[in-house]
Amino acid sequence: MRVALDTSAIIYLSDFRKFKEIFTVQEVVEELKDKISSIKLLSLNLKVVEPSLASIKKVEKVAYETGDLEKLSKADLKLLALAKEKKLIIISDDRNIQNVAEKIGIEYFSVFSKKITQLIKWRKFCKSCKKFYKEGEYCNICGNKLIRIPIEKVNLFKKRKI
Repeated sequence: MRVALDTSAIIYLSDFRKFKEIFTVQEVVEELKDKISSIKLLSLNLKVVEPSLASIKKVEKVAYETGDLEKLSKADLKLLALAKEKKLIIISDDRNIQNVAEKIGIEYFSVFSKKITQLIKWRKFCKSCKKFYKEGEYCNICGNKLIRIPIEKVNLFKKRKI
């Protein structure tokens, strides 16, 4: 199995022997600050690869469409782009990563939690004005803080809209 590991996968997984090849991005390596993770990094035959800018832009576009962009870090976006380029399986508990991976067609596994069961499209919403926004932190009309709500859900097991 060829995999792309996010930070939580490197921290919490203890057995990496089942992986044929292990990839990640530099930003994930930089997030690992504890001593145990540093030791793990030294013991892994880890390939740190930079995805192409074009791949990153494609992932950003999909993440914007799903409403996950603001919740994904630079490391997350690059990891998704790398997985798409190299046809890797992502190992991550991050539900935003899983949501975008599902939309793009990247296989993924969780470390602790169950995989997502719904593909969700998110939008920003003002509870006072009842107005939807694709982005932003505050309502343009009343100035209230926007909340993130699902506007569309697709059940992944039945592939139908809920």
